[in-house]
Amino acid sequence: MCPRAYFLNHYGFWGGWDAQAAPAVREIYIQKQLTRRPMWVGTVVHGVAEMALQSLMARRPRDPEPTIRQALARARREIEDSRRGAWRYDPKRNPGFQEHYYGEDDDASAWNETLVEIEAQLRRLFQHPVYQRMCEVPDRIVEVERLESILVGDVPVWVKLDALVSDGRGGLVVVDWKTGKSHEDEVIAAQLGVYGLYCIQQHRGSPDRIVAMHVNLHSGERRTHPVDRATLDQSRQEIVASATRMRSRLRSVPDNVAIEADFPMLDAGGRPCATCRYRRTCKREGSRPTA
Repeated sequence: MCPRAYFLNHYGFWGGWDAQAAPAVREIYIQKQLTRRPMWVGTVVHGVAEMALQSLMARRPRDPEPTIRQALARARREIEDSRRGAWRYDPKRNPGFQEHYYGEDDDASAWNETLVEIEAQLRRLFQHPVYQRMCEVPDRIVEVERLESILVGDVPVWVKLDALVSDGRGGLVVVDWKTGKSHEDEVIAAQLGVYGLYCIQQHRGSPDRIVAMHVNLHSGERRTHPVDRATLDQSRQEIVASATRMRSRLRSVPDNVAIEADFPMLDAGGRPCATCRYRRTCKREGSRPTA
């Protein structure tokens, strides 16, 4: 959406993990790690789901109640650590919230509502028919949150499935947990199409035997999307087109050389600036969208 934010997220932060890095680079690195409450809910819930499914694969199913209590206790610690600025010393291991970094509304009731939402989603996870079915057939869980890559043309595409499950009949089911209030079907379909390409390349799946399923733990809704050849072709085209757009701004594609001036900022007053994690670096702090 914003070329400058893209540059900062993929190039401008480089080296900022070193506490002795130039202050401006260190600050970009800190900003890169920032999250917001809705995104953090997804991180917490996905982390518990990953742990629970890996325990199933190891034939050591987790007891939901203590698991939920532990997750909430850790969530409360992360809120307090962020509030006191622990992210400034170790941004990778200590989640930092934009709400704290930018001094936004830090109303206690909003955080309490977030914790209530996390607990509700974790309970839906453990009670959901999809999870319950995996408890019955843990031997069919093929992989959980494993970072892998495939090639689409000459483009390396990194993929991490929430869960991949065998249907017991030679087919594969991709399970994708969702935690937000709303998701656009076309965006989900595009994402699941990439997962389909992964299943074909890495697991020799047949397109007519792959089903992608997203489970919304906010609403409890479940939807399935067949991964047909049209969806796969569209995903291939979108990957190539996206990579072409990204590469077009590089000074050297083979050497992956990017220059900040080639990645302009959006016009001031645009809605994306108001919530962008890099708005301090871009001197857009306090930005409000124009009417």
